[in-house]
Amino acid sequence: MQNLNLVLKHYSKLKPIKCTVLSGDIKKLFTVKLCENESNEADFLKGDPVLIGLLSHQENIEINGGSVVASMPRENCYIICSNEVEPIIEERRKFNRFPTSLLADIKQVGSSKREAACIKDISYSGMCIYSPGDFEIDSVIDINLYFSTNVMTFEAGILRKSKYFGRNEYGLQIIHRDKNAMYSAQSLVASIIQNEKDIMLRHLSSLAFKV
Repeated sequence: MQNLNLVLKHYSKLKPIKCTVLSGDIKKLFTVKLCENESNEADFLKGDPVLIGLLSHQENIEINGGSVVASMPRENCYIICSNEVEPIIEERRKFNRFPTSLLADIKQVGSSKREAACIKDISYSGMCIYSPGDFEIDSVIDINLYFSTNVMTFEAGILRKSKYFGRNEYGLQIIHRDKNAMYSAQSLVASIIQNEKDIMLRHLSSLAFKV
């Protein structure tokens, strides 16, 4: 296949990383090679969520969510699986989830012990996260989400739990104590989604990538 250029945004980095697609289908499973000046910046783990960004022929940005499924760090190559966001049952007809890759930490309400986490996708009512922390379904947790230079705090209940590449995957529902809290949370989530899109668009536009 003809090599394509794209950018990947990873939660551990402030800006997207330039890559070249070596093989595969960018809508399913594909292999990327990091550009030489980006290779020292990458620290991807299996299962990490990433944002995949391209520019269409009409110069419209295309953003998909994905996950790292294999790594070949000596060759600066990674295999990426493009994901479709699956909303949890309780919100299927309420809000769309948007893919993301953001750093976070979490703790159970009433505990002082925080666990590392990363955000895979987010909506106005919930999110999907990965964490080595072990929590039970129906637990209520506090989430610190690191967004640009800000820290945003949410409270959420655990509705779903499974294993993913050795980490726990949680489906969370954001808890709104009153209408003001609901509107505030929706505003925060909207700003996160827009900021992710803006970061990808700025980086893609500055590099003048074309599909």
